[in-house]
Amino acid sequence: MSKAKINYRGVIYPWQCDSIGHFTTRFYMAMFDEAAWHFLYEAGFDTKLMTERHIGWADVLHHIEYQKELHDGDLVIIEGSPLHIGDKSIKYKLEMRRVDSDDCCARLTATSVQFDLKHRVAIPVIPEVRERLQAWMS
Repeated sequence: MSKAKINYRGVIYPWQCDSIGHFTTRFYMAMFDEAAWHFLYEAGFDTKLMTERHIGWADVLHHIEYQKELHDGDLVIIEGSPLHIGDKSIKYKLEMRRVDSDDCCARLTATSVQFDLKHRVAIPVIPEVRERLQAWMS
């Protein structure tokens, strides 16, 4: 099992909560999306690669498990870890945890495909990312 790394730190604001005081699903996804960029950076991918080599990522699957409620004022971290490296895709997990209790409040499992931004097609995971993820997973 690969060691998780912190990819995001945040706080739940009142305007992110619904009419019954719970953190809303739209903001869970926003935080997971921001954490995913940090996860990809840890995996060896950055915006320089995106602009110079015209490659990126296309998310093709998200599975979210909501496990504990979050409320206004809660501090959270999101930890990420790789699960699988395919030929053209990666699968990874992001866990949103309360800072004060370390409880897992939500878990996103995602599959993302390496993507040629010019030709709009899936391409093999680039060696820099593959090698970094393999080392992370060992």
